[in-house]
Amino acid sequence: MKTGTSLRLKGLHLVAAATLSLCGAVASATPALVDFTGGTNFPAFNGTNQTIGWRFTVATGSGVTVNQLGWYDRTPSDPLSMSHLVGIWDLAGLLLGSVTVQTNSALSGAFRYESVTPFSLDGGTSYVIGGSIVSPFTDVYVSSVSTLSMDPMITFDEAARNASSAGFSAPLVFSANSGGRFGPNFEFTANADNTVPEPGTALILLTGLGLLGLNRWRSRV
Repeated sequence: MKTGTSLRLKGLHLVAAATLSLCGAVASATPALVDFTGGTNFPAFNGTNQTIGWRFTVATGSGVTVNQLGWYDRTPSDPLSMSHLVGIWDLAGLLLGSVTVQTNSALSGAFRYESVTPFSLDGGTSYVIGGSIVSPFTDVYVSSVSTLSMDPMITFDEAARNASSAGFSAPLVFSANSGGRFGPNFEFTANADNTVPEPGTALILLTGLGLLGLNRWRSRV
């Protein structure tokens, strides 16, 4: 009897471990802009308070969910000296989500990130990400990079900015030949394909199958 109880507990532990593993996989996020080399540092576009960034297209499919927005930081040699408001817009100029990245926001790679209320971007659709640059222009963004590495779900299209002195607003003036204006960035999770169970459904199925197996085993001991 003691042996049976021990085996049942072991089985429950395995189900719990598998469930936690699945939860971790669902929660993991990846940066859209992974890395770049070279380029030129710019503190501002034309010396006015405005928004700079880049247009991108989400891969065809079920789309992605944005959960963090970030700003480029050359830490530790030259850390951020001011906060930056970062957002993502659709190409009609509708702001989908925004957050202020602080000088002490979590650093990941070359970017500092702040969590944003999650929002989805549709597959096969283009959007624009932008971040504020304001006087005294002590931080920088990078343009005309030599090499660019993007996550496979995201395709870089072209550089973006808004009008001079337009503050924080949709950067819908595009420049195909500038090689990007990489100040803002974002992290996302890929949405589940419609042919795959939703995360909650998968967890219920996994737990149910595990308990069903344990009950069948228990009825035989």
